[in-house]
Amino acid sequence: MSEDDGFSRLVEAVIATHALLLAHGTPTMQLLSRLLLIEIGAEIALRSDLETAANDNPDDPQG
Repeated sequence: MSEDDGFSRLVEAVIATHALLLAHGTPTMQLLSRLLLIEIGAEIALRSDLETAANDNPDDPQG
């Protein structure tokens, strides 16, 4: 399994777990789950920025 596949599986699992925590978790558990989702979002944004930078062609005036 590639790192991207593993990360995608992790994201899916956290989202599913978050739904369960909203229904059955304590307020503290729900807060921690929200914080984890925020951290995952930041990681997705970072990976997207890195991918964009890696695909950037300085010889191409279009970008």
